Amino acid sequence: MRSVLRPRFDPRGMSAIQKMPEIETGFLFRELLDGIFVITKEGEIIHTNPAFARMLGYSEEELRGMNLASDIADRQLEWQALTSLLDQGSSVMDYEIKLRRPDGSKTVMSVSATLYRDSRGVPVGIAGIMRDISTRKAVENELREKAFRTDIVNRIAKIAGGGKNLEGMLRGLGDDLRKLVPFEQLSVGSTEEKGRHVEVLSPNPEDPSRARSLGKVPFEGSLVEKLKYGKSAVIVEKDATRKLFSEFALLDSSRMSSLLAVPLKSRGRIVGSLNIAHSKKGEYNWETAETLQTVADQLAGIIDNMMLLKSLENKVRLHEMLLDSGVELQKAITTQQIYAAIASHMKEVVQYCDLSFYLVDWRQRLVYPVYAVGSYTDETMAASGGLDEGIVAYVAKSGKAEFVDDVDADPRGADVPGTPAEHHAMLAIPLVVGGSVLGVLELYRKQGEVFTVGDLEAGLLFAQQASVALSNAQVILRLQEANREIELLNDLMFHDINNYNFATLNYIEKVLSTGDVTGENRDELNKALGLMRQNSKLIENVKKLTKIGVMDVEDFSPFDLCEVLAKTTSALAHSVSNKNVSIKLDLPDSKAIVKANSLIEELFVNLLTNAIKYDPHEEVEIDVACSKVLDEGVVFWKVAIADRGHGIPEEMKHRLFQKYVRLKPETSVSGTGLGLSIVRALTDKFNGRVWVEDRVHGRSDQGATFCVELPAAKDEAQQA
Repeated sequence: MRSVLRPRFDPRGMSAIQKMPEIETGFLFRELLDGIFVITKEGEIIHTNPAFARMLGYSEEELRGMNLASDIADRQLEWQALTSLLDQGSSVMDYEIKLRRPDGSKTVMSVSATLYRDSRGVPVGIAGIMRDISTRKAVENELREKAFRTDIVNRIAKIAGGGKNLEGMLRGLGDDLRKLVPFEQLSVGSTEEKGRHVEVLSPNPEDPSRARSLGKVPFEGSLVEKLKYGKSAVIVEKDATRKLFSEFALLDSSRMSSLLAVPLKSRGRIVGSLNIAHSKKGEYNWETAETLQTVADQLAGIIDNMMLLKSLENKVRLHEMLLDSGVELQKAITTQQIYAAIASHMKEVVQYCDLSFYLVDWRQRLVYPVYAVGSYTDETMAASGGLDEGIVAYVAKSGKAEFVDDVDADPRGADVPGTPAEHHAMLAIPLVVGGSVLGVLELYRKQGEVFTVGDLEAGLLFAQQASVALSNAQVILRLQEANREIELLNDLMFHDINNYNFATLNYIEKVLSTGDVTGENRDELNKALGLMRQNSKLIENVKKLTKIGVMDVEDFSPFDLCEVLAKTTSALAHSVSNKNVSIKLDLPDSKAIVKANSLIEELFVNLLTNAIKYDPHEEVEIDVACSKVLDEGVVFWKVAIADRGHGIPEEMKHRLFQKYVRLKPETSVSGTGLGLSIVRALTDKFNGRVWVEDRVHGRSDQGATFCVELPAAKDEAQQA
């Protein structure tokens, strides 16, 4: 039995196989996995091993008689280059060459070869080894392709990151993107959050370095909507225009056959779409979609940030315009100025071609225009309508804003005589105050332009501003009308009624002076005469209150309280016939200057008159003191008028300065109850205050002290 040869090592480390005199070459030729070949210099195959045949997909019999250079090599030039290197006398290592298989496919081989020489050393052929490196080359190509794509995507991201807006981002994007995927048309669709429309942007065919906005289309039926709810790319292999996506209204679809659209996703939502199209059929597949999605993922966050930044800039601009218009509205006198202020400032934020304000007459069920700007102002101002026709009427009744992308197509629209039938977008916003609709603000844009949610949000703020201003204007108008009525009544009272009153007084006095009236008749006439005089006093007081109400602070001038008090006390002390009046004055050495008008004398006359009138003594003593005080950091002149009359009970002090409240409701003391209310009105107008306190603290029956504080004039206040 023949033993199996096993390698073993001798003490010197040499294996048994190394001691064999020779190794059978046939074994190596048959069993090696690399292909071995011997050919003539012209390429005729002489010998090959089985591995060589397997690599190429031939049998060994088929290879005999074939020419490697002409029958199998993919390009003869590559084979000629190999033989040229060998002719230079050096061996060739790892030379790459493509060979054809019987089925037409190609494989990449790595060849190591040398010249085969005869016994005389003359080159007669080529011997070499081939190794199949197709798999390795495929991996290398894939890695190279990935590296190339990564580089392109990074370049695209850099280009996009350098743009300040969508138009800027699209500049230069096309050339780099075309290196990854073929296309003839490139576009981007973007939509604002909760948006109704998709803005379509595309490179400018006349200037590839620039991009342009083609306009806005409805979100409903758009590619963006399809991507949002379909959650995968949109691939149309042929006849793309048969798909009715709304973006096609703005894109050139005449040469569009293949279409690919992938979503732009950011922060978990779809902000738009990246779209490419080609005139060739079947140009796009899911592999292309995956490549384009890689680019879209790079762009989506940048686009979203651009849109967010643009939104913030718009909001800043909006608040600036609202502030400016608010300042202007405060100066507005008429409603026309209000409309003009809103219209001009609103256009800086919400572009429009025509604007109209309408007011609603709910009683007559009419909607009538009050202001308009644009191409058809006269026609608009002449177009009043009922509450049962037109979009404006609909908005007035519903109290909700309305978007209309195509007015001509809306059945609620009402024709305005003299204006052409054009496809205009409209935004109508109700003017609401306190839950009631005052009117409607109506905006128009030209054909192809629409209003967005952002436009509506800005429009609502301007409409609210206009509503408040108009409501205030209506209040002012009603007040003006009321003032005119009051002036009419005042004229009637101060002129006509007072004239009748004086005439009646004259008649009574004339009758009494004849001496023919005696007894009870004379008493009755005297009572009537007293009432008529009291009536005249009442009219005079009402006239004073009216004058106080219309006083303007700008008309005030400096008055010295020392002079005012000296004058009024002197006059009163000598004007009372039935009492002896003694007034003690305590005045400062310097002047006591306040800002007031001539009615300041009336203030102190009323206080001194009350002090005299309600003192039951025949000898009336009054103390008047004027001093400078500091109240909460403000310098005032304080005047205190102390009497020794009945005093003011504590429970009556808080209502003493109200109209028609008398100090002591006695029939023996005449009065209208308006004197102290005039005092209060004057001190308020002079920016001061008035109050009453006990002359002797805690003893109201010992008399009262009326205190008046008036702010010192600015020069004196600064010296204090």
